[in-house]
Order: sequence, then structure tokens, then C-alpha cells
Amino acid sequence: MASTIHTLFPAHELEDNQSKAVTLEGKNILVCRSNGEYYAVENNCTHQKAELTEGRIRNCFLSCPLHGVRFDLRTGAPKGELTRVPLKTYSVSIDDNANLQLDLESQ
Repeated sequence: MASTIHTLFPAHELEDNQSKAVTLEGKNILVCRSNGEYYAVENNCTHQKAELTEGRIRNCFLSCPLHGVRFDLRTGAPKGELTRVPLKTYSVSIDDNANLQLDLESQ
């Protein structure tokens, strides 16, 4: 089976509470950093399919810029009443060269 691990970009390029969108194998994914940890979620709000790229990140929660739905970056779980559908999450790690790596097998 082909590897699902993709090398992205140097980890230092993302500061806390920042995100960067990437496209891997046709999937739009948002890589985020919060509280010093790295996360990756599908870059598509499950409420009205808006991209989450401009969403605010605070304390491991990502807010949709369209209607403010908040998602837990650790689990993808939504908070609030607008949607009950979680975001897909992906495993992120740092390789020996300090680059972020993403596993396309969702968690």
C-alpha cells in the first residue's frame, strides 16, 4: 500500500494561533498551531461548507469565519447549535529535518 505520509513545510513557519491551507491528493486541509501543538483538519466547515482558512484559533479551537461555529482542533468536534458534524482530523508530526508531516489517513 502506498504511503499516506506527506512532508509539508518547516514547522517554524507556523506561529501559535496561525494556520496554513494545503492540498494533498485533492483534499483541502488546514494545518494549525495552537498552544505549541500542531493539528490538521479538513478545511471545510460542516455547517455551510465555508473554508476555515481565515478562522480565528484560540486554545485549540478554530472558529469558522462565516458563522462562528467553533471546532476542537484535537478531535474535530463542533461546539454550539449550528452543526453536529465533526471535522475530519489528520495526524501531524515533525520529522528529523523539522518539517511537518501529515498522515492522510484521517483519525
